[in-house]
Order: sequence, then structure tokens, then C-alpha cells
Amino acid sequence: MFYICTPKDTYIPTMEAKEPIVKLIKALTEINIPVQRQLLIDFLMGRQSRQIEDYQLTDKEYFGVGETNDDDFWATIIDTAYENGLIKQMVSKKNALLPTAAGKKFAKKPKSFTIPDDESINEAESDVPEIDSILEQAQADKPTGVHTVSQLAKQQIKLITAIDRHLALDSYAESEGLGLDEVLDELELLAEQKRRLDITYFTDEVLGDDCMNELLDYFRNAKSDDMAEAMKEYGDIYKEEELRLARIVFRMNKIS
Repeated sequence: MFYICTPKDTYIPTMEAKEPIVKLIKALTEINIPVQRQLLIDFLMGRQSRQIEDYQLTDKEYFGVGETNDDDFWATIIDTAYENGLIKQMVSKKNALLPTAAGKKFAKKPKSFTIPDDESINEAESDVPEIDSILEQAQADKPTGVHTVSQLAKQQIKLITAIDRHLALDSYAESEGLGLDEVLDELELLAEQKRRLDITYFTDEVLGDDCMNELLDYFRNAKSDDMAEAMKEYGDIYKEEELRLARIVFRMNKIS
């Protein structure tokens, strides 16, 4: 098991995913046609199905190569590969999957690739007090029934890991089926919990240095960082999401 170091000496349990990602990409390459997610999982798991038979996939080398893992595991690997540009979806073919050039390159020359270890999340919750405090605060802030504790833990870990890898937050949101505003909600919650994360790699792309410096100066000198006041001042220049991003950077910069 490996660990990702995050702010305030919090350690997130992770697993090495190089081998399953290589298997996934090589399986897609061997199938050689765009395939739906479930068909791909069935192929990796070595399951017989009408589509598997129709495409004559049972004799392929990688048929059943992932049978020692379950569906959730392969769904996570597929999501991870997509988020990192190793596979792509074809919208014209109902989001059927294909390996990208980067994915094929990775399969030829694989390197270490760690992802959150979902099976260790319960252990992490008990071993890392900060995770518990995040979950308690999140449950207090979220409407009842929106998330379970384990779902909240997984989402927090995924977001922290995405930031650690410098994934674009809008792309991360799309891959998770979320709106960017929901990701900003989570970041604001993390800021409230005194967790400092560096998202300037994203704000540099969205806003640029000059605009970010202008907004940070505003929040530093304003009586409060109230969004309503910020919108009155800059709402005709910046989108609300851009102002929220700047405020998140401001709040996290204040964390010692």
C-alpha cells in the first residue's frame, strides 16, 4: 500500500493501479472497436453474454484477465483512466470507450500510478481524526440523505487526489457527474475545516495572474469575504464561479 501526503500531515490510503490500467487499455486495444462500459467490464471479468458472443470475444487473450477483481474495482479503474486521458468516450456511439494515444503509450511504457484505495477508507476514517471531523461537518452541512458517510469520504479523497494530480476541476466535476458549483461547495467545506490545498494551477488557467491578484487584493482589503458583496463589486466583470474560486484561494492562503 502507498500513501499520498496531503496538508497537515494527513495520509490518504492508496493502491498501485499501474497493472490494472495496463490490462484495461490492452483489453480495449485487443477488442479493437468502441465498447460500452458494461461490455468492457464483462470482458475483463470473463463473463459470457450475448454481446460477448456476438463480437466473438471469448477467444481473445485478455478475456477474463480481471476476473480476480469485482465490478466496482473495474468501474473505478475505468473512471480513473478516463479522468487522466488514457481512454475516451465516443458521444456519437453512446459514450462507448476507446483507448487514447496517451493510453496506448502508457500501456507500452507503464509507470507507477496510485489511486485512492476505497477498501481502506473505513480504516482511514478510524486512523485519521481529520477525516472524521470532515465527515461530521459535511453531514451537518448537507441535506439529510444526500450522501452516506462512506460516499462523503470517497468524494473528499477523490477531490484531494484530483487536486494533487492537477486535474482541471471542471473536467473532474464532469467525470464525477457533478456541477462545478458542487465541487466548489466541497472546496469551501475543506477550507472551513482548515485544510490547505493549492488550486492555483487551475485558477491560473481560468483567471490568469492579473485577475487573480486583483481579486485577492479585493478580498484582503474588504471588510468581509461575503459573496453578495463581491458580486456587487465584480459581478459585471466576473462569473460567480470565478469569484468563488478566488475566494477559496484567499481562504486557503489564510490557513496556517
